[in-house]
Amino acid sequence: MNAFPIRAYCLVFFLAATFIAAAQGDALVFQPLGNDDPSVSPNAYKQEVAQQVYDILVKARGDNRFDPPSFELVGTETNGAKILYLENRILLEEKAYDVCRQFGADSINVLATLLAHELIHFYEKHGWTSKFSSSFAGLEIGDTLGKLSTKIINETQADYLGGFLAYSAGYDVFDKGDEFMAALYQKYELKEFTEGYPSLSDRRAMARSSAAKVGELADIFDIANLMAITAQSEQEYQAAQALYEYILEDYQSRELYNNLGVMATYEALMYFNESEMKYHLPLQLELEFKSSRGSGFAEKREALLRKAANYFDYAIGLDAGYAPAYLNKACVLTLLKDYDRARFYAEKEALDKAGAVNKHMAGSVEVLMGIIADQEGKSQDAARHFDNAIALGNPLGEYNKKVLMGESVEREEVMSFSFDQTEQIDDVDLLNFTRRPKGKQKIALTLNPKINFFEFVLQDAPDNSKVMLLESKLESSRRILYLYHMTEKGFTGKTQKGIQLGDTRDKVKTLYGDPVLSLLSTNGEIMKYKNILFFLGPDQKVRKWGVYENTK
Repeated sequence: MNAFPIRAYCLVFFLAATFIAAAQGDALVFQPLGNDDPSVSPNAYKQEVAQQVYDILVKARGDNRFDPPSFELVGTETNGAKILYLENRILLEEKAYDVCRQFGADSINVLATLLAHELIHFYEKHGWTSKFSSSFAGLEIGDTLGKLSTKIINETQADYLGGFLAYSAGYDVFDKGDEFMAALYQKYELKEFTEGYPSLSDRRAMARSSAAKVGELADIFDIANLMAITAQSEQEYQAAQALYEYILEDYQSRELYNNLGVMATYEALMYFNESEMKYHLPLQLELEFKSSRGSGFAEKREALLRKAANYFDYAIGLDAGYAPAYLNKACVLTLLKDYDRARFYAEKEALDKAGAVNKHMAGSVEVLMGIIADQEGKSQDAARHFDNAIALGNPLGEYNKKVLMGESVEREEVMSFSFDQTEQIDDVDLLNFTRRPKGKQKIALTLNPKINFFEFVLQDAPDNSKVMLLESKLESSRRILYLYHMTEKGFTGKTQKGIQLGDTRDKVKTLYGDPVLSLLSTNGEIMKYKNILFFLGPDQKVRKWGVYENTK
């Protein structure tokens, strides 16, 4: 029976493994009497599964400035896993793969994090010291460089960022890295102490510490996405930006830069009035903006739009084929009235990068082309573009066509925090929670002088859930709390309408209708409804759900 079903889980884990660097690569373990015979062929199915996980990780990283290493599952029994810097190649031994299989339902999580660890060595350029020292082979400086303590730092960083990479790719939390290291040592018949290596006890301790740090970063990423999809005010857009910026201090990806650009654009839209921007732009998250500030804040809003454009450029710099960043930049250029460049980024760049078969992108481009045409006084061209968007199934086409024709349009209700909503998890009233928190406080972080993040695990609740709380003082001295109560892995309860973990997206839509907003990412989708959010994995099944409130 195959232990690795080819399916998508949402996971995060942390492998705390310290590699010993040779001149050409870093190895997970070293077994002097291991099998180095390259003629041993691994199982084809294992190769297929490992390759699929590896490809998902590369895509999730989204950094295509350099060709990623090739990958191969091998039958040797010496290193467990290894990156060969000079050959730009990553090897995983079948024997190490089999250790991953021992963890049952978590086996795919272990595999993803192990491979992500190796990839981080590449993306963070950890091979520099090895390559540099090898050029001085035989000299004292070469030996010194090969023993630098930065090797330990690199391994710790690979553990930490590798765990987060696995999470961003849609894999779930694996918090048994210490057990994995013990199983690996046993499988390779390694001693507790091996010359040149940390002890097994140290490795297990590193694994536990690393897992906790990855969990914190993943939770901050979660609440950043939650703030992005529930934000409705300038202060909330600023808070979401602060969260993404905190993550970027450690981890860079095209999605993070793109999300930052979208939030800055939303904030800029708060400085437009309806007469200046009456249409809905095809940004990834399309929200309602009601503002009376208008053009008196032209300098402020232009600065925000330039900032957003720079973030989209950073995303494009990491991946020149990342279509959403081109479309979002085209939206920003439209707001800046740079229509010629906006057309180019939308029609040429975004559409070409997404491919002609991508109806969603094609429809979004038609929407933007219609907005640009109307701004230039070409109402007939605008109508044609909106009609094209409607034909492609884009709902913004229909809405904007009605605006163009001067028809009465009721703007789609923006679902805000509701105090009469009864949807709860484990019978916890979030507003009462702010006055009398319960459970175990797991995280307390100061992200910047005006934003604090707290997490409570409700161990006394019937099921496994957590409350995340963001304290913000961005606008004034008045404290605003944003609360999210989320289910955890293994939660068995149901929503009031009967949704539980593992249910399909179609079932959610059947019971709750179309979401007010939807945020797509590499690890799935967040569907927003009134006071309730559903997190879907890449398999379009509910992996967790949550409710939200604030104290404004």
